[in-house]
This record gives sequence, structure tokens and C-alpha cells, in this order.
Amino acid sequence: MIRNERVKVTAHFHEQGSVLRGDAEGFCDGFDVEISFDSEEPEEQITTLLRLARQMCFTEKALVGSVPVQVTQQVNGKLISGK
Repeated sequence: MIRNERVKVTAHFHEQGSVLRGDAEGFCDGFDVEISFDSEEPEEQITTLLRLARQMCFTEKALVGSVPVQVTQQVNGKLISGK
């Protein structure tokens, strides 16, 4: 069972140029994703679940390779390794 699940996404953007000059541009510099939840399941099962969930994430697949995506994962307050 999984409880208290939370995902926090922080996007990093910047702008440059001038609207008045007509050369204004916006850029995405990357995303930080923090996944956390509580569970009594064995860590191996949790790690497998997270790996499969991230493999199926359309948004992460679209972003990876275009901009940096940093993902941290916590279970019961303890950091666990990602992919």
C-alpha cells in the first residue's frame, strides 16, 4: 500500500532579448522532480514500481534529451536510487 504520495515539480525558465526590439525569447532550463510517499512494501518492489512508472511517463520522455530533468525519490523519508 502506498500513502501520502506527493510529487513536487519545479521548472526553471529564463528570458532574454527585448520585446521592443522584436528579439525576445523564452527558454526552459530544466525541471526538478521530487517524488515522495510512504509504504511498508519491500524496497525492491518500490524501486521496480518507480522504474516502471517513470518508463511510462509521457512527459518525462518528451523532456529528457531536450532539457535537464533531475528526479529524486523518497520512500518513508529515505532517498532511494532512481533509474
